[in-house]
Amino acid sequence: PNSGTNLERLDFRTDVWAPRLTEYLVELQGTKPVVWAGDFNVAHLDQDIWNVGAKHLVKTAGMTPRERESFTKQLADTNMVDAFRQLREDARHWYTYWSVRVGNLPYNKGLRLDYVCCSSSMCGSGNGPSVVDCRILSGEGEGVDA
Repeated sequence: PNSGTNLERLDFRTDVWAPRLTEYLVELQGTKPVVWAGDFNVAHLDQDIWNVGAKHLVKTAGMTPRERESFTKQLADTNMVDAFRQLREDARHWYTYWSVRVGNLPYNKGLRLDYVCCSSSMCGSGNGPSVVDCRILSGEGEGVDA
């Protein structure tokens, strides 16, 4: 969930929702490899934020230290990985959200808020399903080169 404009849902997101989802993902992985994908409303790493040094970010939904740390903990506790980052560790300027209100898309001033995460076993050379590629597509359906 989004933490809200005034972070009114931050406690719920990090203290209730995240632990419950983590518990469910761990349980599910006990039966099969898992892919967890969608709009997570968090810019996890510095590479996922175009203006990472801006002072207002620590008070902005999706970019608070608590949300970013919570997502790191979820990945660790579930033994899952960000498939895109696993395959493109140093990629920069690959975003999935741009503010329409201020017109950031043409300047690629964005955030990566959408993720495809998977069981870490899917990112190795072993038996079973595996991730071989993960891309962020442009509006035209083309893969964006970093």
